[in-house]
Amino acid sequence: MAELVGFKLGLTVSEEDLVRAAVAQGLEKLWPEDMDAIYSYRSEAMEELAQSLLAAFGDADAADALASPAVMPQLMREFPDLLQDPGALDYTLERFPQMTPPPGSNVIDPTPLIDEVRQRWGSRGVMIAARLLLLINRNVVASPWSRVRRSEYTSRIDLRDLFDSEALPLPLGLFFDQRFIDFLDSNTSALEKMHWRQFEGLVAERLRREGLRVELGPGRGDEGVDVRAWDPEAGESDPAVMLVQCKRTRGKVDRVVVKALATDVMFEGARQGMVATTSSWSPGARHTVEARGYPIQETNHDTLVAWLTEMRTPGSGPWLPGSGSSR
Repeated sequence: MAELVGFKLGLTVSEEDLVRAAVAQGLEKLWPEDMDAIYSYRSEAMEELAQSLLAAFGDADAADALASPAVMPQLMREFPDLLQDPGALDYTLERFPQMTPPPGSNVIDPTPLIDEVRQRWGSRGVMIAARLLLLINRNVVASPWSRVRRSEYTSRIDLRDLFDSEALPLPLGLFFDQRFIDFLDSNTSALEKMHWRQFEGLVAERLRREGLRVELGPGRGDEGVDVRAWDPEAGESDPAVMLVQCKRTRGKVDRVVVKALATDVMFEGARQGMVATTSSWSPGARHTVEARGYPIQETNHDTLVAWLTEMRTPGSGPWLPGSGSSR
């Protein structure tokens, strides 16, 4: 299971991580009590265990496959009159196995098939065919028996680094690893346990994806400003549009923090500030901002959860990977 999570998701996880995930998913009966013993599993039980663990570590395809594993019942729910005119469905099921990736590629392009369906059955046929192909693709990507995965990883990252390491991703312009985003989206309670530096990286990455030019502070000795962000067209000498103070904490952010950041915003000539926290602001902090008209934005636990949902890797994997993909 550790190797499966490593291959599919690019995460290195420990036995303790796996046990914790199995318990959280309610799969204690499927998890072996003795790692040195030999157990016999039915294939569907093994598939349930594998997909549950993949979902627990951030795989949207596995989570969706667990919720509705069978393709045809799901299609019937979405298209109640499907069997009255099954032409597009039957045609897609007949043509899809005949499709192969182009030379030098491992990915099947469904466009020609979709165009054929459109010519014969119109927009409704396209909706049926596209949904069918997405569900097939989801099941292939989520299957523990396939060698297909959503993303290619040149190396793996250790899940423990999210909680123990100050090191952030090496590529320039990237502040937080996508694999950690996917994990946190499935484990939002882990936000308050992540390393404070990783939390700063998460906030910086969100602002970067909003189109801002972002500078992450040194982490220590930053005098209260963890992240600065500029409009992308701003000059090098222009003041930042936003200053951010990050508080990875279980306690509420008090008024002293927002007052200090408001002073920094005014001193540097920034447009606004943000206090981002894994908890929330205290009523006193909110009252101070409102009463004094401070241009300070609250980003709390609920905001972070919404960010993660928007930033996570979408489901359905690579669009119809060929049989040779990711080997």
